[in-house]
Amino acid sequence: MSTIVIPSFTAGQKVVSGLNTYQYTIQEAAVHLCRIEVDHHLVSQVTITINSNGSPIATMTLPGTTQVQGTAILQATVNNAVSDVITFVISSSNVDDEQLNNIKSRIIVKVGGLN
Repeated sequence: MSTIVIPSFTAGQKVVSGLNTYQYTIQEAAVHLCRIEVDHHLVSQVTITINSNGSPIATMTLPGTTQVQGTAILQATVNNAVSDVITFVISSSNVDDEQLNNIKSRIIVKVGGLN
């Protein structure tokens, strides 16, 4: 797993594939909505964590027993200063999840709350 830097969200979201850490540096002091939508396969054991400056602000783990494909959504709001770092960590202990195209995600960071 590597860290991939996201320079901006000019299209509103960043679409990514695979298990990695995705990092974004805040450009504006404000409350930000941090959201990730992860498309997964039948028995995914994906763990998703959103960190602000290295501290977890939200986390979830898929149970690995679901019998359907789906989308897991994790979101949080955080009050950020300029140059704060938001990271989205997508990891798994399931070998099937490690294949590049089995896990696809959409990451969104924008100014504003959960509304």
